Amino acid sequence: MKPFQIRPILVAMVATILAAMTFAGCGGATNNGGSTQATTLTVYASGDVNVQHLWQNTLIPGFEKANPNIKVKLIFAEHGTIDQTTLARMSAAVAAHKEPGMDLIESGIITQAATANLLQEVTPQQVPLMNRVDPALLQQVNNMAVPYRASCVVLAYNSQYVSNPPKNLKDLVAWIHAHPGKFTYNSPSSGGSGQAFVREMLNTHISASDMKTFITGYDTSLESQWKPGFDDLRTLNKDIYRNGLYPNGNAAVLQLLGNGSIWVAPVWSDMAISYQEQHLLPDAVKLTQLDPPFSGGPAYLAVPRNAPHAKEAFKLMNWILGSDVQATVIKEMNGFPGVQWSYVPKDVQEKFADIARSYSQGYSAKFNADVNKQWQAQVAGG
Repeated sequence: MKPFQIRPILVAMVATILAAMTFAGCGGATNNGGSTQATTLTVYASGDVNVQHLWQNTLIPGFEKANPNIKVKLIFAEHGTIDQTTLARMSAAVAAHKEPGMDLIESGIITQAATANLLQEVTPQQVPLMNRVDPALLQQVNNMAVPYRASCVVLAYNSQYVSNPPKNLKDLVAWIHAHPGKFTYNSPSSGGSGQAFVREMLNTHISASDMKTFITGYDTSLESQWKPGFDDLRTLNKDIYRNGLYPNGNAAVLQLLGNGSIWVAPVWSDMAISYQEQHLLPDAVKLTQLDPPFSGGPAYLAVPRNAPHAKEAFKLMNWILGSDVQATVIKEMNGFPGVQWSYVPKDVQEKFADIARSYSQGYSAKFNADVNKQWQAQVAGG
């Protein structure tokens, strides 16, 4: 080939390569077979490593297998280290009418994001299976998110010594007084199971008309209603394990149950079941739920405003609410479903029959902080 013939050929080759690269970078691109390329859906999630494993090992592979034209990219923040940065980023994107850089979020910031109107409303047209969710859980986030899993505080008891566990809070208090030293709960600032017990004791003296404010609002003038409850808690001190020893953290309570030091205690359902499966608790330790129940908390899924692939994000959300996927989530997380129990397989319902009920709602973050401080001063310090 002569030298002057090389230039046109090189130019043509470069042009072809550039055109292919430009086309590949555009949405709706096609591969050599003519089919559309996969949409990449970005999911932001935060929490413990078990949440990361749930997404990486179970949810993402399952959804991609069911939807070959959608790929999922996971951005995970262990223990929520960048949650507040992510929330600020979402807020800035909404203010600037720009994309937030994510399509679906699963994080503790969802409640704040819903309050700040940073999320898209979820409708039955987008997520048909949302009708399986308890409407009260949707109302908590202004219908801008759906729960896909949950955990609840329940009552653990050693059936070797407790043949007839308490059925309600009044029975539990009576049992504590009748069996001094065999019950405790962790300090409310060190874990949610202890906080749930304290909250239920306070709630027995709160008027029904003010309860919604404690759950969703903040008004310190209402805290005067806590005094009788704190008085009740203080009278329990002498009958608590070692005359008022309150362990530091949820795990410490389970350890006392495991070694037989105590016979009854409030615990997180998912932690307790994990301990049971690892044989860290005696086989005699069982779980039950009071009536009314202790509080619990759902983990929500939401689509940010201006998300670039909202349609696909809602599709993933709906897929996760399916019965089989919910059963898998329960198994992997040892928790509650996001949907109501009647929508999960019968064998799963039977496995969790002792605790498969609803759960009450906790206080708002500011009220919880005040509970922690006042419990320390009036109960532990008293």
